[in-house]
Amino acid sequence: MDRQTRIDMDQPDGEAIRDALASGGHLELHDSTRPDVPPIVLDDFLMAVMRGEVA
Repeated sequence: MDRQTRIDMDQPDGEAIRDALASGGHLELHDSTRPDVPPIVLDDFLMAVMRGEVA
């Protein structure tokens, strides 16, 4: 099952971001101050880049 963590970029939760990185989950970034802007989903590739697995 895909685990996706929703992060509000207006008040980012560093621990939730680190947990998603460590567990192999995905991040969904949204901004509660800008509901007109669609969320950005970081997929497997982008999460691997954040973990430093892709140079």
